[in-house]
Amino acid sequence: MATVELQHVTKRFGDVLAVNDLNLKIKDQEFLVFVGPSGCGKTTALRMVAGLEQQSGGNIYIGDRLVNDVAPKDRDIAMVFQNYALYPHMNVEQNLAFGLKLRHVGKAEIKRRIDGAAQILALGHLLKRRPRELSGGQRQRVAVGRAIVREPAAFLMDEPLSNLDAKLRIQTRAEIQKLHQRIRTTTIYVTHDQVEAMTMGERIAVMHDGILQQLDTPEALYERPANLFVAGFIGSPAMNFFKGKIVGTPDAPLVDVGLFSVAVPSPQRAAASRALGSEVVYGVRPEHMFVRDGSSPEGVTVEAKVEVVEYLGYEEQVYCSLDSTSFNVRLPAQMRTHVGGRIPLTIPKDRGHVFDAKTEQALAA
Repeated sequence: MATVELQHVTKRFGDVLAVNDLNLKIKDQEFLVFVGPSGCGKTTALRMVAGLEQQSGGNIYIGDRLVNDVAPKDRDIAMVFQNYALYPHMNVEQNLAFGLKLRHVGKAEIKRRIDGAAQILALGHLLKRRPRELSGGQRQRVAVGRAIVREPAAFLMDEPLSNLDAKLRIQTRAEIQKLHQRIRTTTIYVTHDQVEAMTMGERIAVMHDGILQQLDTPEALYERPANLFVAGFIGSPAMNFFKGKIVGTPDAPLVDVGLFSVAVPSPQRAAASRALGSEVVYGVRPEHMFVRDGSSPEGVTVEAKVEVVEYLGYEEQVYCSLDSTSFNVRLPAQMRTHVGGRIPLTIPKDRGHVFDAKTEQALAA
């Protein structure tokens, strides 16, 4: 087990800057997730750690060793791919053993490692089957098992659940989390699915256009997004945004979005007091808007028109409008809202987020 560190790492493909000055350190035994949309640089960053791509600049360390010019096979890492990459003519046991045989590991040691991986991943009854005789989830467990038997310093996982159906993805996600809790090997996990990232990562590195936008815990990303991109990417449904301006007084700054005015959240109030008159974007999550009743939190109330209702059993996702501005709210299923109706929605004063309209950065706390 080891730390993994990237120092000012850059990758160019011709004129395209795929990764731009990436700096981060993955702690020993940590489960870190790279997340972002397609083309953001997350997989390229992972492949540079693996040695499958040569960085254009910067340094990569695994443990205390600089690995810039070290071949992938000598980096003491194991990679799990999206497409499993199992040998179809070999059974499960042979797939697990193949990499170890190439490294001239002894037969007794190979058996010890395979037996250990089979026990962890419940593969014992599958060892004599070939990949075509396995389900998608079983194949993925074999791919993970092949990484485990290596006993590497770090696991690198490149969207390993993307080929699974929704139910199996949730099950396998839980299995990977339990596996990490048992063996505590440093793990770097790449996904485009922010729900996957939030549920699995001890810390999450949010990427966009090759740039690290924010590196933090899931709770911090949700509660204190650093900029508009992170705010809109983390959370499902996405955060609602309203263009506005800082008004009021230094002692009581407000955000005026035209449709309503709302108090600046307490953590951002001092910064807003210094930015009176500035153009901003006000964000509020769909789950932080409530139908007004006697128990509603203190805030501003608006009358919204219901445009679309998506009934999900345990909740409703309601698409609303104020004049020509559209936004989403999440409401309890028992509300049973109806298209064309109007609902009084309260926006709590301290659940919003304020971002500078020019820089798109959150107002400093």
